[in-house]
Amino acid sequence: MRARARGALERAEPSARVSRAARRRFPRPRAPSRATSRANDRFRDARDDDDDDDARARQFLRLARDARDGSWALQSATVTLRPRDASARATRTLRVCALVHYGEARYYRGVAKDFETRENDATLVELITSRKHLEASDERGLKLWRLSEALAPTAEARALANAHGLRAQLDALDARARGWYVADVTREELIALRREAGEMTAKTAEETTRNAKRSAVSMGGNLPPALEALAVTAFGRASEGDPARLFARLSCWFVPCPEAHLLLLDWVWAGGRPSEVLGAMVDCCASGDLESARRLAFAQMIVSAQAEGPAGGGSTEPVLVARRNDVAMDGVNKAFKAPEIDTVNLLYGGLHVPGLVRCARERLDMEVVDVAWRDAWRVQPPENASPLRYAIVPLILGIDGTDWAQTLHDAVALGASAGILSTFLYIVRHGALYYALGKWLLEWNRQLFDADVGPSPENVKYR
Repeated sequence: MRARARGALERAEPSARVSRAARRRFPRPRAPSRATSRANDRFRDARDDDDDDDARARQFLRLARDARDGSWALQSATVTLRPRDASARATRTLRVCALVHYGEARYYRGVAKDFETRENDATLVELITSRKHLEASDERGLKLWRLSEALAPTAEARALANAHGLRAQLDALDARARGWYVADVTREELIALRREAGEMTAKTAEETTRNAKRSAVSMGGNLPPALEALAVTAFGRASEGDPARLFARLSCWFVPCPEAHLLLLDWVWAGGRPSEVLGAMVDCCASGDLESARRLAFAQMIVSAQAEGPAGGGSTEPVLVARRNDVAMDGVNKAFKAPEIDTVNLLYGGLHVPGLVRCARERLDMEVVDVAWRDAWRVQPPENASPLRYAIVPLILGIDGTDWAQTLHDAVALGASAGILSTFLYIVRHGALYYALGKWLLEWNRQLFDADVGPSPENVKYR
């Protein structure tokens, strides 16, 4: 589903690119909206140890629970950076918003309001579209591209949003707003970059036998969802092509409940922790609130995609993400060179934000001074935990054991052809269950004893 959502965005007609916010020099930081402040107040998690700072700094999307009413929210961060040089600190500000491409209408209203362009602002957005839908702009000395016409999401993107009771970004956020500019590759450039990335992979083909068998999700970035599911099931999320690990995975298919053993191996090799929203998902399903259950599962998949390595997006920073980040930072540099601009707002997808923040630190000599959180959507599970929470594991194990015994009986008693068919169907059933549970059951971006996810105002280090 994650690959389908990402593909829907990139194919949006003409696909959604979110503006790169050109940084502006701002004498004082703009106060966050009430919704943002309320989210910060309600979701003030425990502080982590210093050893966890690097992990938190890479995570700008999180699932947070409100202790007062038990609701869960997918939250995105807005990171404020300023120059380390004290003389320039009061005259230049960069705000990077980790934009979620599907959300509630109020989420996009809050984004539009908080990033409404003012006199000395420029807002840059991520938006992949054809060059014909862009027009060159030289207003206020900014040599950037503006969107020339309204764009609509694809039918697939709208269907995905509707299935979760959400809005697609292009339906809710107008990238043609005054002072908003597109800071992303064009559709044509994206196609060329994908071809180039394919060629680069081919050039390292001496390692391809090993790399091709690497984790499920590392391959998933370039595969259709169905093939990604097959790759995940066959090679796992962290086998890395190691023959011993592949043999261990293969042996799991000879015992009952193979998906549990495969997930355990993934967890041992790739880390992660049981999802905190799993109980809430079961409660929502038990109460018949399937839309809320889908929202929680979708949020978990989005957050887990931040994990580095095979369990998350494949590499620390995939080549296409890095190239698009370069284009965004080029837009930021152009905006800051304009005489009237002292604050640049950069609206980009959450998976781009770690690289963008790092670029701002390394190339622009900036540091993080504040992190604010905003709800993309919220789910209110039933107040009382369903008994199904405690029965689900024994129930699945019982069904799995019965299925394994029946398949073994069919393979022995029904002859070769029927036995092969029965075994094949068994692998398909449990492979699909393994793939689905891997998306929802574990948080790949968090380790077992992590107390918090993502940077927060309390743990930002001032230098």
